[in-house]
Amino acid sequence: MQRTEPARPHLPSSAQRRTLRIAWLTLLGFFSVFLLLVGWMVYTGRQFYLSATDMRDATLVVRGPTEWVSWQPANRSIFQGIRDKQVIGEGDSVRIVTKAGYGQIASIRLFDESQFDLWAGADLRLDMLQTTRWSDHFQDVTIRQSGGYVRYDLRVGQPYRQVRFRVLVGDAVIDLTPGGSYSVAIQPPTRMAQVTPGAVIQPFTVDVAVRSGHATVNGVHSSRVVLDTRQRVEIDQTGLPGLAVPARWEIIRDGGFSQFNEAEYNNTTSNEPTLLRSNSWQVYSGPPLPAEQQGFFRLSSICKPPTVDNTCTPRDRRTAAWFYRAGGQTSGFTTGVRQQLGQDGGGVDISEYRTLTFSLWTRVIAQSIEDVGDRGTECPVMIRILGRQTSPDDPDQERVVCIYTDANTRPPRVRADDMLYRPVPKATWIFFKFNLRDLDWLPDYRYLQAIQIYANGHDYNSMVADVSLIGEQ
Repeated sequence: MQRTEPARPHLPSSAQRRTLRIAWLTLLGFFSVFLLLVGWMVYTGRQFYLSATDMRDATLVVRGPTEWVSWQPANRSIFQGIRDKQVIGEGDSVRIVTKAGYGQIASIRLFDESQFDLWAGADLRLDMLQTTRWSDHFQDVTIRQSGGYVRYDLRVGQPYRQVRFRVLVGDAVIDLTPGGSYSVAIQPPTRMAQVTPGAVIQPFTVDVAVRSGHATVNGVHSSRVVLDTRQRVEIDQTGLPGLAVPARWEIIRDGGFSQFNEAEYNNTTSNEPTLLRSNSWQVYSGPPLPAEQQGFFRLSSICKPPTVDNTCTPRDRRTAAWFYRAGGQTSGFTTGVRQQLGQDGGGVDISEYRTLTFSLWTRVIAQSIEDVGDRGTECPVMIRILGRQTSPDDPDQERVVCIYTDANTRPPRVRADDMLYRPVPKATWIFFKFNLRDLDWLPDYRYLQAIQIYANGHDYNSMVADVSLIGEQ
């Protein structure tokens, strides 16, 4: 019987194996490309989903006469009138006239219930009002402020996970934390900045304050200042922020009577244009009398109150305003100084100040009239504050303080209407302080026009020093 050999399996040749390997690699390559394309499409779709934005709008609320407010729509070159409750959007600008009244003239309410309050002279543009379209991922609000005073009250508990509020002023960027209250004021410079040749100088300074919350001020040259609650910083003309300081504002200029000499203060009584004179305090007196019957304003070098003996180190020396009249006079005469408040002397809006603390040191060395005189107005130190309650059309109102010495403790025999009387010990430095927001003073007034400090009577010898009026929000 013949034996048959089993058939051997047919083994692929090396060429066939190579072809098969290339086919698998090609298939895997195309599959990888397919997976990459699918992944890229998923990623791109997700990013589009997360980053697609909608432009949002805001509502303008007009709180004063509509002629004080103007509106520039986006991509337009001129401002036009606006109505109350008008809807405005990204790219629109709002401007308040500089001669508007006191307090808030208009408010911008955003889509998220944040609110921006605009005072006289405010000028801002809504650069960006955007949120993500289909998600709670991002909200971006960017404001370009070009003038005036604006308060930014941002909503607490934003519905978006990432929220950015920015205010652009000149070259500075101010980042505001949601849930806080902030103010940004653009002001003319009070002094010229010293810069290198060719440097860019802005025609304004910026005052940034934090009522509550946190703010980051980013200036030029990578400068950065972080503000906490009740702090403020000033950005100079070059765009550099200074140091963070407590949020307090000194309203009276030259309260230490140290910026000019005695002659320059007294030159304010002359009409001669070539004389150097004070631009803070103006000396005045009256009625017209012969020179030997008049009183005089002088400066006195003193030790820091309450020291009386005038013996102290140079660092403790101060300058006092001195009101002096002698000679046994028998008729009334006023000698004093006055100051028109505000940078241009046009007054100051005080509607944002919750407290207004006035203070000074005073010393009555002598007065010839007993008590406060027969009319209740003859006092060796008097303080008069002039203000208006609500509108520029309101009449000036005044609050007057009489500071005097008396041999007894009885109240004045004669009292003038609406005058406060404060007896003080003779020849002793006394610190006098009060809050203008107290009920006896100007609790709801929005405007201060001027302050006067003077002596009135027959013979008097009195001084005041370290005059201050501090506003706090």
